[in-house]
Amino acid sequence: MDQLTSPVIVAGAADLLGRPLTLDRELTGGQHARTLMAVDSDARVVVRMFPRGDDAVVREREVLRRLGPLGTLVPRLLAHGEAQGHPVIVTDAVPGGPPAPGLDPVVIGEQMGRALAEIHRLDPVDLPDESRQPTRRAGRLATSAHEAWREVDLDRVLTHGDFWSGNALWEGERLTGIVDWSGAMSAPRGVDIAWCRQDLVLLGSTAAADRFLAVYEGATGQRVRDVRAWDVIAAARADAYLETWAPNYAGIGRPEIDGRLLRSRFDTWVGSLIGTRLQR
Repeated sequence: MDQLTSPVIVAGAADLLGRPLTLDRELTGGQHARTLMAVDSDARVVVRMFPRGDDAVVREREVLRRLGPLGTLVPRLLAHGEAQGHPVIVTDAVPGGPPAPGLDPVVIGEQMGRALAEIHRLDPVDLPDESRQPTRRAGRLATSAHEAWREVDLDRVLTHGDFWSGNALWEGERLTGIVDWSGAMSAPRGVDIAWCRQDLVLLGSTAAADRFLAVYEGATGQRVRDVRAWDVIAAARADAYLETWAPNYAGIGRPEIDGRLLRSRFDTWVGSLIGTRLQR
């Protein structure tokens, strides 16, 4: 992305809103967009600028319009358009911040399980449709992923598409919001479930992954019988670029979760799924 300064990005967002904005700070925790907090009178807004030609704003504005049943758990669309040739979206700021480094991953899992159950109740009709079927480029997990694919339930729900702790906002032990909806789609529920379970494992807790699933099943009243298969498919998707996630974890206050630790935890997790030690 062009190295535009934060004040330039905020100025472009102010033009879209039609009123002044003052830069507060740049937010971290992701790599897809430049994300800034700005002040609009006494309220805070979030400005996200994407690379030229990216369709994330188009996708996100469509899904935000149907998230009303989630109430204050999700941001409200304020403006969208282009600034300096880049797609920009402006939303109100959901209260909260990244999970505190000392927050028990089991608590994170419980809160995210309840939130995901609410998300999956929403209507996915007319959203982009994707099954997340593994490809032959799934690398060393390709065979396992394709075998797992034969076991999965493909019924569609509204999925977030990148449901991990870095896209959740917190005040203490309470989850206050879910953000970054540009990847939302109509897809099997296992897409979000497995992605979140994998993140909880990478945070260091398989117990949290299991608690997340139990809470989700309790909230939905539905047993997820194909969870192991989706865990394998999610792992195949992550394997090739896992180490590149280290800056994302640093961005939510977990710099100790570096590429080496991510790989170690991931390989142990995948070994437990497929019953063999991974070969690098």
